[in-house]
Amino acid sequence: MTGQKLFLIFICSFLLFPCSAFGLAVGDQLIPFTATGMDGEKIDTATFVGKKPVLFVFWASWCPNCKQEVPKISDLIVKYQDRGMGFLGINVAANESVPRARKFMKKNNISYPVIYDEKFELSRKYKVFGVPTVIIADKSGKVIFRNAYVPEISEENFQRLLK
Repeated sequence: MTGQKLFLIFICSFLLFPCSAFGLAVGDQLIPFTATGMDGEKIDTATFVGKKPVLFVFWASWCPNCKQEVPKISDLIVKYQDRGMGFLGINVAANESVPRARKFMKKNNISYPVIYDEKFELSRKYKVFGVPTVIIADKSGKVIFRNAYVPEISEENFQRLLK
């Protein structure tokens, strides 16, 4: 089979099957993990996955859409963090350095824990193919949202996350 035919098959597979079919999809359970945050603290998602709603955002400093999503996440933190929602950032480390990621975090006042996914282990585990990727799970750990943007969460929807 020629390279052109393989490429055509690859492109057609993306047209026939949505990207979410290749990744952790709505309705799936979050996959717990343990990692070290960029602040040096150990993060064990088992302490909050399945116990409270959570938003994971996979990002990179060079991603223009990631920059646009930071204020939306900050707004959600103000509204819902004190009411029990967890937030976790995962820097995908592709074409990225720790100093560059830290600079982005400081410039954008990122207040939630961030993991530097240097070996792409979390990106592979969650089947992240692009940034930003935002995953929101309810209190039981069930994924209720996965997309390339941060959604608005109404009070009514937040209450559903708590059930």
